[in-house]
Amino acid sequence: MSGSIIGSISDRPLQTQQAAKRRLRQIVRERYAAADRAGLKVASDHVMQALEQLPEFIAARCVALYWSLPGEVETHAFAEKWRHEKQVLLPVMHGDGLLLYPFTGREHLVQRRFGVWEPDPEAPFSALPGTPVPDTTSEHTPNRKSLLAAHTTQVPRTNPPQAQPTEPAELTGRDPDPGLIVVPAVGFDPQGSRLGHGKGFYDRLLPGTQALKVGICFDFQLFEHIPAEEHDVPMDRIIAGSRDGSVLYFCDKNDAYR
Repeated sequence: MSGSIIGSISDRPLQTQQAAKRRLRQIVRERYAAADRAGLKVASDHVMQALEQLPEFIAARCVALYWSLPGEVETHAFAEKWRHEKQVLLPVMHGDGLLLYPFTGREHLVQRRFGVWEPDPEAPFSALPGTPVPDTTSEHTPNRKSLLAAHTTQVPRTNPPQAQPTEPAELTGRDPDPGLIVVPAVGFDPQGSRLGHGKGFYDRLLPGTQALKVGICFDFQLFEHIPAEEHDVPMDRIIAGSRDGSVLYFCDKNDAYR
């Protein structure tokens, strides 16, 4: 992998910005294709080690991760490791938004749109020791579908604002908002701006959570500047990894630590 910052985009008219973003996505794809796979695995390990050392991660009882695809920082082993210690949530596509469902092991994942593996809503759910338990007198079976209102984050639309349908609160007793959410991207900048795939899933999810937002990426996905649009929600932290280690950016302070 090369240096941690590979380019920049200046503030431009929106149409030009969109064209520049498409070009940057292509650049990242080319750099990923040329990257050494063993080096990417090492870089992923460095990122996840830095993540689990964050004070906010240590303190959080519930965290939201993502199940990585090729080209993203690898999260599978990390999710399996920490689901025994914390409540781990994974995103599930719901229309053009995301919901967060409990993760209880890769054997309970199903592959859906865009090749993404998601928790199966019909799989049984078991609470961690010490986690508040739903009302056991409920007539509903405690699976992920019945935990929708109590254990997911609903996604408000931002462009334009529209009312969201609500799900009935079938079970209660859980905090629906994680303490920390880990966010993938095509690219980030040190100020916390995010370059996604252009489909807007996380743009709709992030305004609905107060969780600490941690973007993770490989070093070749870090840019000097990504122009933010009105609906964009910045990251609080960025962790960029390489074969040699990781860099942690405090986006609200413009500080970086290796």
